[in-house]
Amino acid sequence: MSLDELELELRRLRGVLAVGFQEADGLLLVELQAGPDAYPEMARDATLIANQGAVGPVAVEVVRWGDRASAPRETRLRLVEITNDPAVGELQVRLALGDDEGVGRASTDHGLLAPVEATIAAIRAFLPELRFLPGWARLVETTPDRRFLVVASVTDPDTQEHRRGAAEGASPVAGATRATLAALNRTIAQDLAPLL
Repeated sequence: MSLDELELELRRLRGVLAVGFQEADGLLLVELQAGPDAYPEMARDATLIANQGAVGPVAVEVVRWGDRASAPRETRLRLVEITNDPAVGELQVRLALGDDEGVGRASTDHGLLAPVEATIAAIRAFLPELRFLPGWARLVETTPDRRFLVVASVTDPDTQEHRRGAAEGASPVAGATRATLAALNRTIAQDLAPLL
């Protein structure tokens, strides 16, 4: 099973908001972001699916969102806005961390890769030394209610480490932006914490 297929299987679990993958030393780490409607056995079910779909050892981490007791201090970037200026041929992604905002831009000539590029550029407003570069983005599925599931990949050119994330959005561009954040948010959280 490819990571894209595994992504789709995991996204079918009730309460899954986003999925990210990280591969290191032969271990596939699967991060599930789960909403308040997630069920108690989600981690077990996700582990079973991941073990059936992966070639080597797998670890599953579930990050729960929603109306739990007290929310931890936010160390993840929030998507504020995506704008498209067809006259200029530019896509703009605005992210926030607390009260601070970062803006990234990319040429719309790059198709679905443009939101990945713009999101990376916006992240660099907070973390100028970010080593990951845009890789690719692919529309995987359009749901009956016109939501778009997109998988995005980013790469560290020095280590050839790849991070992938999947998310849905009201448009393919929104899905690609959110998927890029899903691929990187866990990795960059420790670097963002001191900025709060």
